[in-house]
Amino acid sequence: MRIIPSDDVNAVVRLHRQVYEAEFELDPSFAQGVATRLAELRRGGFPGPRDGLWLAELDGDVVGSITLNEESRTHGQLGHLVLLPEARGTGAGRRLVDTLLDAARAAGYERLQLFTFSGLTAAGSLYRSVGFELVSSEDVVRWGRRMDWQRYELAL
Repeated sequence: MRIIPSDDVNAVVRLHRQVYEAEFELDPSFAQGVATRLAELRRGGFPGPRDGLWLAELDGDVVGSITLNEESRTHGQLGHLVLLPEARGTGAGRRLVDTLLDAARAAGYERLQLFTFSGLTAAGSLYRSVGFELVSSEDVVRWGRRMDWQRYELAL
């Protein structure tokens, strides 16, 4: 398993489609939303000097991703963390998060935020293990299903 910096947004969209439609029964608008968000970021100059996109590879295949993007001079956002089932339990998710946190600190961010939903229990556990705290939770209907939409923050 290796973690590489990249700007391969197509791989990120493909991973999200594979995982979230199959495992979490989100409708196709979820992956389209990922594609739209990444296109918006790219129009704004992503990845810029304080942004990043990292991919996890296993045997030459992309099996995971994570992004960091600048929200303000002092705040960044973790996004697009996803791992295919065959990469889970290998430490790849932790290495992606650690790589992002190192980059965020080096970029001078003071805080990070992320958005997720409660059904992603392994991801939530990982976020909390590195110090993210749940700051809000809201019952919503998104991407064809009801979910508990969550916002986490981390002081760096």
